[in-house]
Amino acid sequence: MSWLFLLVALGAIGYAGVTYGPDIVESFTESDAMNGPEAPLVYPIATAPIEVRTATFTVSEPDPFGGTQSYQVTADFESGIARVVIPRADTPDIELLALWDQTFIRRIDEPTWYTLPRGNFPIDFSLGRARWVHTLDELLPPPFRQFTTIDEATESSVGTTPARRLVVAVDPTRLLQAQTAAATPTVDGSPPPPSPLPPGVTVQPGLSGVGSLSMELWVDDAGIVRQLVMPPELGGETITVTSVSPDAWEPIFPSADAVQPLTAEVLFRLGL
Repeated sequence: MSWLFLLVALGAIGYAGVTYGPDIVESFTESDAMNGPEAPLVYPIATAPIEVRTATFTVSEPDPFGGTQSYQVTADFESGIARVVIPRADTPDIELLALWDQTFIRRIDEPTWYTLPRGNFPIDFSLGRARWVHTLDELLPPPFRQFTTIDEATESSVGTTPARRLVVAVDPTRLLQAQTAAATPTVDGSPPPPSPLPPGVTVQPGLSGVGSLSMELWVDDAGIVRQLVMPPELGGETITVTSVSPDAWEPIFPSADAVQPLTAEVLFRLGL
């Protein structure tokens, strides 16, 4: 992973919290959902709502260099504590841990941590929990659903969590028209209609030439979207939520004698 990639990665968080390193990679691998019996072609209603304060999730998304980047995150969205693990194929993973205005980085196989300016940390939490761990109503609010059709619905699971799998088609022409209207000042000076897109979702260039968009999502009994696969035209992210909890997260941060300044030599040693 290049230092430039880390700079890109360090340009976007605000809150996060509790992951389990290699276990998350295993959980993500095991989260492939199997198609089960068919279900009604309707959006499910949550039967066991839960408050989400802490969550663990994996993100895979296009990187600025034409490839794919992935990372595992644990987040306490109330306290702002965060842990991010960036897997690497040829060297040990990189771990970042943040508390308020402090950020620490290390190779996951070494005890020594190094200090970083937190800035916006590895991923953008400025939009809050709903940017990464969505409820169905947050991801597909009523203004957005008018542009969608459910093509498939099956009973499925993500890992060991039962979930309803939905394949949702999006009308790109109507969506683009609504998105343009939301960004265009009105003639009479009244506020334009709100954007139909959920937090953090943006329309990529070239959408007008696309005939159809399709997103795939798995929704559990609490109404939490446990896995989301977005089309490239809407960002191309895959987010897999492996655990949620209403409880706070209290990690063990490194002691002062285990932390050193981040120097150019250390950057080279970390392989950044």
